[in-house]
Amino acid sequence: TSRAPAGQRVITLSTHTRLDDWWQLLEHDRDAYEARKQVYADRLLTAAARALPTLREAAQFVMPGTPVTFQRFTHRIDGWVGGFPQTSLFRTWAPKLAPQLWMVGDSIFPGQSTAAVAMGGLRVAAAVLHHQHVPWPVQRDGVLRSPG
Repeated sequence: TSRAPAGQRVITLSTHTRLDDWWQLLEHDRDAYEARKQVYADRLLTAAARALPTLREAAQFVMPGTPVTFQRFTHRIDGWVGGFPQTSLFRTWAPKLAPQLWMVGDSIFPGQSTAAVAMGGLRVAAAVLHHQHVPWPVQRDGVLRSPG
């Protein structure tokens, strides 16, 4: 890919974390912030090495990030990723927030990644059409077409 030199690959590892903790450490104890960032990076690399045993030895460049980093590069408030916290295994935020107001993007199911956001967009489009009693286009030969 264009994200890595020929013959190399890029891997992104991430985990959920409390945003406030990172911002508090950054504000009050920069050394503790850097130490915690390294601890998180080590934990993620250790977990990934279970599936990719030579990961640590093969890694030529490691760039740990935090919500602070994410805010810097994405301009998302407080480094927020992937929408609202999900507090139940059985309920997610509905895409319809209010009459005529629908949410789409990485803040709704199925979440982050280009494929997931595209799938979420299709799901919301289908929901909007259903809400308006408009039939969903049918797919023939890999192309979406109107049902008529």
